[in-house]
Amino acid sequence: MTDTNPSIMVVDDDWMIREIMQAHLENAGYTVYTAHSGENALELAAIHLPDLVILDMRMPGLNGHDVCARLKTASATRNTAVLITTAMDDEESRRRAVEAGADDFLAKPFDAVVMLTRVKSLLRIKFLQDELERRDQQLRDVLIRHVGEATARLILADLLAETP
Repeated sequence: MTDTNPSIMVVDDDWMIREIMQAHLENAGYTVYTAHSGENALELAAIHLPDLVILDMRMPGLNGHDVCARLKTASATRNTAVLITTAMDDEESRRRAVEAGADDFLAKPFDAVVMLTRVKSLLRIKFLQDELERRDQQLRDVLIRHVGEATARLILADLLAETP
């Protein structure tokens, strides 16, 4: 992981849920930002670039599905992990969350231990993805420096073609 605490943004239109989640997450050592709406979440995500967003599915205005889809299509936040929360624990809700790009799904009311376990797992995956991208870029840079850009592209294309 990194030298700094992972950052998490909690997005829910219910102030009590935001505060409860914030308390659990801060007690676990995370840096927490909160947003009260989908619009507010997108503004804060652009500023803070959180590692994980815990996002309520049903909010007035811009709902969780829309926010998730926008986070996953924006270049700055496309690798941000998203955990969707909702009181509706049914297959259709889960399907819609996955279609929007959510990385996981948590039914309300949630157990703090389950939430923190999922947060830890999603952050671990995110940091591994970040490390993989960093090493991929490092490999590209070294290849370009030693064999030139055209040859580097050929080598990387061959490597990608051989990947199962």
